[in-house]
Amino acid sequence: MSAPAEQQADPTGLQSLAYRYLPILAWLPAYNRAQLMPDAIAALTVWALLVPEAMAYATIAGVPLEAGLYAAILPLFLYAIFGTSRQLITGPSSTVAILSAATIAPLADGTEEFIALTAALAILVGVILVVAGVARMGWVSQFMAKPVLEGFVIGLALVVLVGQADKLVGVDAEGDNFWQEAWDIISSLGDAHLETAVIGVGSLVLLFTLARFVPRAPGALITVFLGIVISAGLNLEDKGVHIVGDIPSGLPPFGLPDGISLTDIQNLLPGAFAIVLVAYAESLAIAQSYATKYKYAVDPNQELIALGLSNAGAGVSQGFVVDGSLSRTAAADSAGQKTQMSSLINGALVIVTVLALTALFQDLPEAVLGAIVVHAVWHLIDLKKLRAIYNVSKVDFWLAAICMLGVLTFDILAGLIIAVAVSLLVLIYRASRPGIPVLGKDPDENVYHSIERHPESETYPGLIIFRLDAELFFANATYFRDRVREQRATADPPARAILVDAEAIHDLDITAAEMLKELASELADDGIELLFARVHQSVREMMQRSGVEDAIGGDHIYSTIQDGVDDFLTRHPEAGRRDRPATRDT
Repeated sequence: MSAPAEQQADPTGLQSLAYRYLPILAWLPAYNRAQLMPDAIAALTVWALLVPEAMAYATIAGVPLEAGLYAAILPLFLYAIFGTSRQLITGPSSTVAILSAATIAPLADGTEEFIALTAALAILVGVILVVAGVARMGWVSQFMAKPVLEGFVIGLALVVLVGQADKLVGVDAEGDNFWQEAWDIISSLGDAHLETAVIGVGSLVLLFTLARFVPRAPGALITVFLGIVISAGLNLEDKGVHIVGDIPSGLPPFGLPDGISLTDIQNLLPGAFAIVLVAYAESLAIAQSYATKYKYAVDPNQELIALGLSNAGAGVSQGFVVDGSLSRTAAADSAGQKTQMSSLINGALVIVTVLALTALFQDLPEAVLGAIVVHAVWHLIDLKKLRAIYNVSKVDFWLAAICMLGVLTFDILAGLIIAVAVSLLVLIYRASRPGIPVLGKDPDENVYHSIERHPESETYPGLIIFRLDAELFFANATYFRDRVREQRATADPPARAILVDAEAIHDLDITAAEMLKELASELADDGIELLFARVHQSVREMMQRSGVEDAIGGDHIYSTIQDGVDDFLTRHPEAGRRDRPATRDT
């Protein structure tokens, strides 16, 4: 959707900044009323999912049920105002709710402090995201390798399943990690509470059945409705089934949480950064997938700001951290959502809920909420993705498995640290081991490419042609030198020149420059020339400043690989010149 003419006429002024940071100014004035009906239907659909899920996720976050509703209100409005995706629905989610609980649990002493720290964490996450957005740090979403993130999310989902299993069957389970808690649940199944188990397992079966055979039905709302009716009709509370009880009605107490000190903020920072990384990666992935589907663009930096303000809004509403919801976004899209008007309507519906409808939920069994949580996170345990990763790359599969096992064996934050550390190690390893193929000339197509992939390629006795498929910098400089030495040592006949295709090298640092000077000197002592071809101007300037060009000789830097080959053959005719047409390099 294009911006109004006034914005285009003032590309550098305050009006331009307003349109940049307030995308609603572009789409709302041009809103097509024909879209109101599908947007309203989508809002009702999402509301039917959001209300029970928000209360269920509040139990994961360790806060009262109403906090889930509080966390839904302002994020719906704020993302509609500041977000650039037309489809993304923000609000409470299982993933960030788990991370919130894992961050707060070691710090809180009592329920009131837990609630206050949870709200403070949401505000802190919001501040970090907004600052990152203003600083244009949208690239942070690519910080964690995708296979590692897949393993982390699967681990999270399994932790949630075990954490809700005791609610489903009415047993008390304890343990320091997933394995201990899972074993404790299995060992305690003989003591399960029959009525609770029937309600919990029955709700779970109903949710999966509806999703399978009536996917457009609001399964969570139907399950909640039936759970309330059965609970009230059979008076299940008197039979030992835990119910949610009274939920306060009215708008949330807006404001900053009380009693938060600077020490508390410092203690919350590690968890806050973990949530920022996961929440933004998930939210942006959802937003970009729907932007691709409908052929428009989202702004990663503005998405940081929108998600940050959404979290800050959840915090000042005494809620907990939020992010983009895949399930609710998919439901809204299936229901026909066209614009963020749907989120504005949805926000109004949640306000009506907290003002007038909370009393309807007091007889809801907690086992039903547990079933809703299990059903919501079940799709995250995508073993097909792990199998696909395994089929493509065994290394990436084991990275995902290590991260998943880290979450299950230690705890969630420790698992995230493992995920980030593993991603960094993978990044460093791959940067330090770039592809450095030996090149030969294709006899038919007149191009130069890897002789390993194209063994029919022609080579020249005494000349070794390399291509470095990366930047040349401190992390891979030694590896490059060792690769040159290895090829030189095994060359038959002995090498007289080494020609480097530098087309992929866009930068050269001091460490790499010093290595090249030392390598040139080492080769020259043995009568071997070091040659370069296709050197970018910025790299050539660095070679000149650092003395590399003086070490190898300016006449040994060529515009094309063929120029270098022709010059070598002129000086060493015994290598065998061939008549060839004009060539191109690849």
